[in-house]
Amino acid sequence: MNTLIVDDVKLSRDGLAALINTHFPEANIVGSVPSIEQARKLLKTEQIDLLFLDIQLQDGLSFDILDDVPLNSKVIFITAYEKYAIEAIRKGAFDYLLKPINVTELKKCIERIRELREMENEQFEKASDSIVFKGKIGISSMDGIEYVNTSEINYLKADGKYTIVCLKNNTITSSKNLKMFEVILPESLFMRVHHSYLVNLSQIIRFKKDDAMLVLSDGAEIPVAKSRKDLLTRRLIHV
Repeated sequence: MNTLIVDDVKLSRDGLAALINTHFPEANIVGSVPSIEQARKLLKTEQIDLLFLDIQLQDGLSFDILDDVPLNSKVIFITAYEKYAIEAIRKGAFDYLLKPINVTELKKCIERIRELREMENEQFEKASDSIVFKGKIGISSMDGIEYVNTSEINYLKADGKYTIVCLKNNTITSSKNLKMFEVILPESLFMRVHHSYLVNLSQIIRFKKDDAMLVLSDGAEIPVAKSRKDLLTRRLIHV
């Protein structure tokens, strides 16, 4: 996994890199930088799978670079300030570690990453065999399997390890994660526009570029990640 470390204290960066090399040898550290600006440059040139981000940096808060992070990357925030814990969780952090880093907690985090990768690989193998049959998809819900027309899906929202499928008239909570739906649903109709959202492009009635927000036919407003704005614009412009 290509890994990026962002921390404005060199001693902290070097210490974390040493721990990662010892306990997570499959991680390939492609960058270790002190600032948001340098992190953004690397994110433009490297495919980053895993990020360790100190939150409070000299040039701002690392929350500010999340829009530049690839949608499928895992983000682990590391900080000396517990006050940022709730915000980190809201931002979709994979994990949150306090400084000084507790080796046991780091090893638990690494083990969770390994387990999730194995689970995702198994799910993707199953997903690759799934098909949308005559425009319908079977969605595993708490009560069984719901069969819906893909055209009836307005958008899908990640909710932890679950996905909320928002239809025109109701919602379904699925036990599958958002990535599974991204693999199964037709790419010509659906697009991952944010870490937490997969949108039916035919339901978009407006794209507010300044606010990086989509307005859908049901009135829902969906945030667009900075890294997806250009691609989304190209897909939406017809004339």
